[in-house]
Parts: sequence; C-alpha cells; structure tokens
Amino acid sequence: MPEAESPLGHWPHSLSSMLACLGCTVGLFNISRFAILSTHYGANFLIQFLLLSVVIGLPLFTLQLCLGQQLGAGVIDMWRISPLFQGVGVALLVSQAFIGLYSIIGVSWLFVYFRDSFITKDDRYRWAEPYYYYRDFNPNDNGSNYNICQTVPDYFSGIVLQRHHLKSGVYSGTIKFQLAFNLAVVWMIVFVSLSKGLRSYGKVVYVFSLLPVLGIFIVSAKMLSMIPSSFVYAVFPETSWNEFFLNSRSWVAASQEVLLTWGLLGAATMQIASHNKNKHLLQRDSSLIAIITFAILLLTAFLANTCVQLLRSHGYNYIPTSFEKISAYSFLQSSHSNLPASLTTIPVRYMPHQSFIVGERVTKNGIDPTMESGYQALRLATELVPATFAIMGTEEIYPFWAVLFYFILILFGIAQQLAIWHCVITGIMAIKANLLKSWETTITFFSCACGFLLGLPMATEYGIYLVYFMDFTIGGMWWLILIILLKIVAVFVVRGRPYSGDALVNTFFASQSRPCLLTWAPALLSFTWNVILPVGLMVCCVTFFKNGNFREMFVWHHAPSSDYWPLWARQVGSMLQLLPVLCVPIVAVIQSYRYLNNGPADILDRVQLLYRPPIGEHMEEIPAQQSSANTTTTTATAVIGIPATVASSEDPPPKYTPPPSYTTATGARIAKFLRQSIRRSVRRLTSALGESSSRNRATLPAVQVPPPDYTDVLVEMNQSHTNGLSSVNVITDRNDTNLSTFGRELAEHRRSSSGVLTIADVASILRNSFRRSRVRSANTMRNVVTPCDSNDTSITAQNLVDSAAPIGETSLVLDNLSNGEGEAKLHSDNLSAVI
Repeated sequence: MPEAESPLGHWPHSLSSMLACLGCTVGLFNISRFAILSTHYGANFLIQFLLLSVVIGLPLFTLQLCLGQQLGAGVIDMWRISPLFQGVGVALLVSQAFIGLYSIIGVSWLFVYFRDSFITKDDRYRWAEPYYYYRDFNPNDNGSNYNICQTVPDYFSGIVLQRHHLKSGVYSGTIKFQLAFNLAVVWMIVFVSLSKGLRSYGKVVYVFSLLPVLGIFIVSAKMLSMIPSSFVYAVFPETSWNEFFLNSRSWVAASQEVLLTWGLLGAATMQIASHNKNKHLLQRDSSLIAIITFAILLLTAFLANTCVQLLRSHGYNYIPTSFEKISAYSFLQSSHSNLPASLTTIPVRYMPHQSFIVGERVTKNGIDPTMESGYQALRLATELVPATFAIMGTEEIYPFWAVLFYFILILFGIAQQLAIWHCVITGIMAIKANLLKSWETTITFFSCACGFLLGLPMATEYGIYLVYFMDFTIGGMWWLILIILLKIVAVFVVRGRPYSGDALVNTFFASQSRPCLLTWAPALLSFTWNVILPVGLMVCCVTFFKNGNFREMFVWHHAPSSDYWPLWARQVGSMLQLLPVLCVPIVAVIQSYRYLNNGPADILDRVQLLYRPPIGEHMEEIPAQQSSANTTTTTATAVIGIPATVASSEDPPPKYTPPPSYTTATGARIAKFLRQSIRRSVRRLTSALGESSSRNRATLPAVQVPPPDYTDVLVEMNQSHTNGLSSVNVITDRNDTNLSTFGRELAEHRRSSSGVLTIADVASILRNSFRRSRVRSANTMRNVVTPCDSNDTSITAQNLVDSAAPIGETSLVLDNLSNGEGEAKLHSDNLSAVI
C-alpha cells in the first residue's frame, strides 16, 4: 500500500518533523514530574521507567508515527479507512484541546521567575526575601535571619499566583494583570509561530527544540560540578535496590510517567508525522527522539537529586507539601528540627503518588483529606531549584545560571504548546482541507484568541484550584488510555489490511536497514502492537482508575466520606472525563445514519463502506433516487444485450485484494456470518411476502407474450494471434442461401416440442450450431468467415434471426464474404458464440 500524502503540505526541512515530535515527548511538565519522582524513588524509578518505555512507551510512540506517515492524515481525517470510528478522532482532538487550554498557564508562571532572575551579584533573589503581606519580619541589615523555608513558597503563592486571600480570607476573584499579560504573551508567540502553517512552524521549531536541549546539558553539568564531595557516591539517596520488585507504588508511578511521556500527545505526534514526505526515515527520527528524551530526563533526574543533596549540605530536607494553606505549602524542613510524624512513620516512597500533567499529588498520613490534597504544580521549577539558588546565593553561583534555567524551561513549554495547538488547528482544517487550507492564518488567530479567553479564569486567585481540578480530571489519563485502546482495535481488528501491524511495520523499517535487524525487529514490533500493547494499556487503564480514586468522582447521590471535591465539582469533573469517551458512540450513530441512507443499493455494501470501505474510496453523497436509477439502467442494458459503448475497450486489470491477516481473521468470519444471516432473513421475508402476490397472479388469465425481436445477436470470434482479439461485423439476410444443419435442427425441435419456442430454446440451438462449426476445416472456414477490415477488433453477426414466428422457414445465411490471406490462419478453437 503506497503512502498517502497530506493535503495540508509537507515539512520544509527533513529534521523539522523530528524536532517537532521531540516537543511532544520532552516538555516543561515531563521534566518537572520525572525529576521530582526520581527524588522520591531513587534510581529504581529510572530503571523501571526505561523498562516500561521499551515494552509500552516506545511501541505506542512508533505506532503513532507509522500511522501518521502511512495515512498522511491526522486523528480527524484518518478515519476514511473506517468511518464508523470517526468519534475516536474527535475524542482525541478534544483531549488535545483541553490539555493545551489549561497547561499553558504554567509557562506564564515561569515568566515571573525569569524576570526576577535578572539581578546583580550583590542582590538577593526575590524569592529569597520575605513576603511581608503574609508574615511579619524584622530582619537586620544583612538579612541573615531570612527563613528560606518560608520565603520560597511565599514567593510562589503571593508574588506569582497573587493569592492575597490566604491572609485576609476574602476571595476577590479578579483577573491578575501580571498573569493575564504573561498568558497573552505566550499565546502571541504561539500565533506567530503557527500563523503560516508548516512554513513558519518548521523554522521556529529549531529554536524551541535545539536551544533548550543544549541548555539543559549545560545547566545540568554546572549543577553536578557543585555537588559536595561527601555526597558524590549517593547522588540518588532514596535508592533501595531490595525494593525494586516489591514496591508497587514505584512501578505505578513509572507506568504513569511512561504514558504521560510517550502517549499523552499521541494525536499531536500522529499529526506531525502526517506531514512527512514519502519514504521518510521514521526509524532514524524515532531513534534520535528516544535517545534525546532519555538523555534529557536522566540529566534532569541528576539535576533534581543534586539540588536535594545541596540542600542537605546546608541543613535542609526536602519534603512533599500541598498548595492550599500557608501552613501546608512549606516544603523545606530544617535538619535540626524533628520531621513531621507522617514522614517519620512512612517514608515518601511508600506514600500514595498520583502523577498528573502539570503537577503530582503525594498523599501524606495524618492530614485532613478534605482540606489538603497533597498536590503541587511544577515542583522542580517552583520549589526545588529556586530554594537551591536562594540558599547558595549569588556568591556561589552566578545569576546567569538561574536566567538560563528558566529560559530553557520556557522554551520547553512553548515547544510543547506548539505541538499541541498545531494538532488542534490542523484537526479543524481537516474537516474540509481543500476549503479551509486558505483560511489557515484566520483559524490560527481565532483559535489562539479563544484559548487566551478560556485561560483567563486561571489568572485569578482561584487559578491554582482550577488548574488542580483540570489536572485531576483531564490529567487522570484513564479515559485517554481507553480511547487509545479503541483506536488500536479499530485500526488492527476492524480495518485490518493494508493497515495491520505486519503491513505498517514496513513503514518504520526502511529497506536499507541492516539485514540482521530486519530478521527479527519487524516481527517483534508487530507482535507488540497487536498483543502486548493492548494488554498493557488495558492494565494501565484499570490501575490508574483505582490508584487515583476516580470512582468517587462518579458518586452523585451523596458525598463520599472525607472527599475533597464538592458535589457540583464531582459532577462537572466526571462529565469532563466522559465527554470525550461519549464522542465515540455518538459519532458512530451519526455516521451509521449517513452511510446507511446513502450509497449503493445493496445494504451490505453500505455496511461495508461504513466499517471497512475499499482502499482509496470515500463516501460520496449520492441521492437514493440517482443510485436506484443507475442500477435500473444497468440492469436493463444487461438484459437486452445492448453494449454500453459501441467502441470496444480493454478490460482494466483486476484489483489485487491481499489476503486477510491473522488480526482480521476472526473479524472476517464474524462479518461473513452476519452477512449470510442477513441475506437468509431477507430471502425469507421476500418469500413470505411474495406468496400472496403469486396467488393473485395465478388467478389471472395467461397472456401469450410475443417473443422478442432477435435481430441483434453478438458473435465474437476470438483469434489467438499476436494481433489480439479480432472480430468482423457480418449482416445476414432472410433470402440468402439456407444452411441445412440449422434448418434440420429447427425442424427436429418443432417436431419434438409442442409449444412456442422460448428464448432459451433459440439460444441453445444457435449455440449448438456454432459449436459444430468449430470442427470445420480451415478451407471451410475460409469460405464462411471473412473479416471486413484488418483494424476491426470483433466479428459481429447481426440480424441472424429476424423473427421467432417463421423460424422453421428461415435459415442462417452467410454470403457475400470476401476471402483474405490472413483468414486462413483462423483456428476453430477461437470461435465462440455469445447470446
């Protein structure tokens, strides 16, 4: 099956696709989550993440790449292969829009940190100074008694989020200009980068992908060089190899991180790959993306654990906190003071963890679950790294490194937002690509404007609560995994070839690959797509649903015990999770109505077009009247025997229909069984309904229908020469010489039959007469058949029988035929009669 090309254009450069996909796997939120989880679980988490990425993550990512490039389409227009599952594409597009609307607020927070990082060597970071609105400070001249445990979290809550209600207790609900302005700046960058489509996106992706990758290497190397020598051999202090297989919470956290890294933006990945040119090297791109992603996440893990060690060297311990109250969000604890009872009894690695998109939740024992959730957003950028820079001061590390760090994170966040919103824009244009392609800039502008307006509620004092609510419902991932599983079933089981696993794997492995790799890798990847990946996704879906306690979101009749969310929030959150899933059956009903009302006359053909249409064919809006009229005309032409066109044409070559794959064998049997059952039911209904009409017809007097006029009879005489098929138009007349054989057969037939000759009788007599002519010699054939023209392609005998009434007195006459040299070579086996 040749690769299809996207109607929305191709990438301007060969590496643009790879760098754009890198924004889907490595972003601001991936880096922050992975780094914090590595501080909670140690090196065990790194190994578990690598193993699960090889088994589930990378196969899922490569599947999106292969589907995008093979189909040349995104999640909306890919369903021409199976229109019944169009709702899966709509659900994936809605999920990408939800993620892009609320996650972008995190980038606007980092603009505040980036602004306050520009200080001189003699100044303090602003997050190292007290926020007087929250607390009362009486510092001395050098400020040595500033409490870092309070200043850093107060800065994020009071300066960045501007949550003034924590002190006064009065919620204003007004939009904060600082956050709204930063949000507008981010959306303006997105609009400018995507305004010209792939022409602009393919160029700016080099800036938003290459610069942060290089910068994170430099910053990580700098931070690693500053670790004290006494902590060099314990970079991951929470590592416990004895618990590698025993600690189930670390495995759950690793599986969540795998799907959030490789599968969360699968729709965006597929859309990016759809713009590749034919024979694009997917194996090269995916290998580079995997290597760079693993390298960046590993470096950020070292960076986060280095910061933890630097804090310990200065007498501080890093602990998980919650954002709700002033007393709950202090994440630093002095090593000279006693740890909280919840941390001394149960270590952090044994606490329940739940990873979301923007942040993560760590549930500690001994807290009020109705007041504290244990959630915090972007812990690496808002807690760990700012605290490290504040404790070390400008004397030990220059402010340039703080500026570079936040600049890198902003670039990572914008690169990920570009990938998400490009998928949303192209998904909208894919509805009518030929029409909406010229409106790309307008669609980009209005979509970015709508995104900015819908994101303004998160720029208020309630913004962090809204972010947690959206992160809990949208970032729960269980419903998205269910949709991805439906997509795999629709492509591999329902559609099958030529989009089965063994066919798609050829898109990934180029013919120039090493022979040793081609012997086992394609088969293994295809098996993983068909068996291991669906089973793994199903297990992850159930595990995430139970681990996140999402069952309580669907309890509407009463409030669950010790629940954080009120009743209305649970109702809205459950609907947000079910809305994308419900798109699948709703769109399936609409598509069924459209396809079953229009199309071919046979209902089974319409059903086939609905769930498994022929390759390269699309549904056309054909009115039912036109379809039935075409069918009637074709049937009448076939009965009368009149050819559709006078001029003969060569038959088209037969279409190659590949055999069904193993994945579609069961589905094909079920479809065949249903088709036969429907046909038997229709026949029974037809016979039952036709009994009364047949009885009525039996009572009517029999009417003698005159036989049709057999003036036109087509006789094709095939000649197996190099010239191909040759034929001649021959006209007969009633008054010509009789053929004794034909007359004798008619006389015998009249004596043996008592009724009027029927169509079948005449056809049988003519066919037998011409069969006997096949044993004649070449001399006899030379006297009987002579071509009219060497350029003719058929021999046609017309008007052999003028009427069926006096058929006994007429005879078949062939005279006035000229002989030629070329006719002597005619063989008797090349003559056939077609009536």
